[in-house]
Amino acid sequence: MKLRRFSRWSGVLLLIILAAASAHAQGAKLFEASSENFLLFTDTNPEKARRLLTDLEMRVAAISEVFGDVPRRQFPIEVFLFRQEPDFVEALPRLEPGADVRTAFDKSAYVVRGADRVFVIARDKSPEDISGAAGHALGHVFFERKVAWRHFWLAEGVAEYFRNAGRDPDTKKVSEEDGFAVKDILTIVPSATYDDTADGGAFRKQSYRLLRLIAGDNPPIVREYIRRLRSEDGSTAKIDIQVPVFEERLKSYVETRLAAPSVLSVVKVSDADSARVAVHRGDLLLATGQDTNAAKWYSADSNDVRAARAILARFSRSPIEASRILDRAAREMPGAGLVQFHFGALELQSEKDKEAQAAALERAVQLLPLFGRAHAELGRLYASSGKAGQALPLLDKAMALEPESADYIYQVRAEALLALGKHDEAFSAMNLATSLPHADKKTAERYSAAVVGFRRKIENARRDADSRRLEQLRNAVGAEVRAREPLPQRAPPPAPVPEGSINYQIEARVAIEVMETVYPVYPEALRKAGTTGSIALRVDVGVDGRVTSATVVTSAVPALNAATIEALKRWTFSPARRPGTRTLRIVINFLLQ
Repeated sequence: MKLRRFSRWSGVLLLIILAAASAHAQGAKLFEASSENFLLFTDTNPEKARRLLTDLEMRVAAISEVFGDVPRRQFPIEVFLFRQEPDFVEALPRLEPGADVRTAFDKSAYVVRGADRVFVIARDKSPEDISGAAGHALGHVFFERKVAWRHFWLAEGVAEYFRNAGRDPDTKKVSEEDGFAVKDILTIVPSATYDDTADGGAFRKQSYRLLRLIAGDNPPIVREYIRRLRSEDGSTAKIDIQVPVFEERLKSYVETRLAAPSVLSVVKVSDADSARVAVHRGDLLLATGQDTNAAKWYSADSNDVRAARAILARFSRSPIEASRILDRAAREMPGAGLVQFHFGALELQSEKDKEAQAAALERAVQLLPLFGRAHAELGRLYASSGKAGQALPLLDKAMALEPESADYIYQVRAEALLALGKHDEAFSAMNLATSLPHADKKTAERYSAAVVGFRRKIENARRDADSRRLEQLRNAVGAEVRAREPLPQRAPPPAPVPEGSINYQIEARVAIEVMETVYPVYPEALRKAGTTGSIALRVDVGVDGRVTSATVVTSAVPALNAATIEALKRWTFSPARRPGTRTLRIVINFLLQ
C-alpha cells in the first residue's frame, strides 16, 4: 500500500467528519491483543480482537503450509481496529490529488508501511471484511519476507492466496479477451500504471489460480522456486512445469474453497494501557506522513514518549536538529533499540558523529536481533569508516533477516567492496541493487541514477590505485638506485628555532580588568639559545585605566627588562570606580613551545 497525500477537498471532508463527532470518547475502554505475527489495539471488545487476529494468523498458516514458514520479524504487524469512524478516517493514508473522495473511505482496511513497522488500519467490520480489504497487501508483506526477487505472477498469486484462505471461491471464469496465456503470466512484469490496490483483475485471478494448480500438484516445486528467488541469481529462476499442460488446465479451472488451516498461534487479549496505545497511535500517524498529528499523541512524560519524540525528529526536523536530538536520546536511553537505530540511520558526515552512530547501531543489533535494517545500517557505517571487512558479515546477516530490503543491502555491499578495492565485485553488487525490486517508481529512478555515480566512483578508485602502484614502483626503483650508487651525505640542516609564547599573571588587591595588552618581542637569538623565564613588575594604574609607571621587581631574563617595561606602559585597564592609583604585580612569562 503506497502512502498518499490528501487532495484539498479530501482534507476538507476529513475536518468536517472530525468536527462533527469528537467521537473518540475519553473514557473508551481499550484492549490489546497479541499473537505470533500481530499486535492489535482496539476500542471495540476482546472478542472482536481475538477473532480478527485468529483470522489473520490462519492466513499466515495457509501460506506457510504451502510456501514454507515465513521468517519472524523484529516487530509484529500492528493492527488498529477502530470503533469510531473519525478515528479510522484520521489514520487513513493520504489520498492522491484527484482521487474520488466519495469512495475514498469505503474500504474496511488499509495497510501502511512505516519506517520500521507495518500497520493495518481497520474500521469496525467483520474479520472477513477486513481481510478482504487488506489481505492482498498483507500477502505481499509476508511474501516479500521470503524472497529478494518478486516475480510478478508469484507475488500476485501468493498475495491472493493469503486473501482467499477460508473464503468462498470466485467461480467466475476469466474471458478469453481479458485472459492471459500461461507463458505470458510467467513472464509479464507490472506496468508503470499498474494499480496493485485495485480490487479484482484478470491477471491477479489467473496468477492465483495457476499457483493453486501448481501447488496442488507438487508443493516442493513451488518451495524450490521460492528458494531460488532468495538468491542473487533469482531473477533468472523459473518454475519447473510443463507450460502446455497447465495452459489447458487453467482454461478449464474452476476455483474451489481454499481450506482454512488450523491455527496454532495463541491470541492473548488484555486491557490496554492508554498511554501505551497513545504512543503506538502516534507511530501509526507518523507512518502515514502526519508528523504534526503524530506529535499530539506524544504528550506524556515517559521513556516511551521521549523515545517516540526523538524518532519523530528524524522525519520532522532538519538533519542537524534531528542528529542532536537523537544523539542525546540514544545516550540517555541506551535500552531504546529503535532510538539507537534511527540515530544510526541518519547520513552524517563528521567522523565524531559516525563513531557515535556506530556505537548506537552496535547496541541496536543487540537489542533488535531480528531487525535486518539495523545490521545493514551498521554495515554502511563500517564501510565508510575503514571497517569494510567487518561490514560484509553484517550485510549477510541483514540479507538473511530481511530480504525485502535486498536493494538497499546490496547497495551498501557495493560500497563495502569498493572500500576493499574489489572493484569488479563492487560494480556487480551495485548493478544487482539497481535490478532488484524497489518500493516504488521514485526509488527505482534513484537507484538508476545511483549506479551512474557509482561507476564514476569505481573509475576514480581505480585511477587512485594505479597512481599508488606507480608511486610504489618509483620508490622501489629509487631505493634500488640509491643502494647501488649511494648519494653523498649532506650536512644536516640547522636546528629549527623553537616558537616562543608569552603569558601573564596579575596579582591585585581590588578587581581590575585588562582592556588591552601589548607584549614585548621575544627575539630569535634568545629563543635559539633556549632562554626562558619570568619578569615580575610593579605597575601603577591611574583612574583612567592607563599605566603611570612600571618597574622590574625580579627578572630571570634581564635582556628583556627594558622591552617589557615599555610594553607594559602601553597596557590599558578598566577605569577605577574610586579616585586614587591602583598598584598591581604583573608577572610576564617567556616560554618555548
